[in-house]
Amino acid sequence: MEDFIAVSPNSKEILNSAKLLQSVNIHALIFGEIGVGKKTLAKYIVPEARLFTPHELQRDITDGVLSLNKESIVIDKIEHITNVDLLLSWIEENEIRVIATTEALSLNNKLNDIFSITLSIPPLSQREDDLKLLTQKFSNEASQVLRSEKIVPSKLMLNTSKNAHSLRKSIYFSYLFETIGEDEILMFLENYMLTNLEGDNSYKDFLYLFEVPLLKASKKKYKSQVQMAKHLGLNRITLRKKLDIHKELLL
Repeated sequence: MEDFIAVSPNSKEILNSAKLLQSVNIHALIFGEIGVGKKTLAKYIVPEARLFTPHELQRDITDGVLSLNKESIVIDKIEHITNVDLLLSWIEENEIRVIATTEALSLNNKLNDIFSITLSIPPLSQREDDLKLLTQKFSNEASQVLRSEKIVPSKLMLNTSKNAHSLRKSIYFSYLFETIGEDEILMFLENYMLTNLEGDNSYKDFLYLFEVPLLKASKKKYKSQVQMAKHLGLNRITLRKKLDIHKELLL
């Protein structure tokens, strides 16, 4: 079972609440953005519970194929339940305990009323210590899966702007990047452009794929616009125009 990472103060509080829920037979709702660890926390509370999607659970209840009684289940993304009355009747008749996850700010009132407690997991941007540990965990995982030497943290190209899924993906990409060269980079670009090539202005539409990485790299390396212009072979007016054009991608 995957552990819920809890090093940051707010994550420790959530984990302590989850520990209490392990011994209390009540329904609980876990709220948070995608990729913050909702399913992991749910399985921490009820390790042996079966996990259902709303569609799967409603289908199995309707077909009468479930033989659960006085057991716990995990419902992932419970906001997608379409037949609330069917679900609530089945829960009551079979004395089912529900641990559910949701990304929705509000649920159907009938559904919301069954939950005695809601645990809200903050995004990774508010859990700096957790982020460090997750980075280490995913780096170890990528090293083992790809059978590669560990990459020093400073060389990892981390995408921490979204969630644990994008973080893991960026770390795996970092490991793959260590093994690829110019030919592979050109092949990736060719395949991407071939898939997305359309319209009458494709050269201009795809120009950012070259310019944005080059501008980002030169900004990191040379710091000032004076030095960037000098080493890129551009005059400062042209450089400023390109920086302005791509400003949203250069953040």
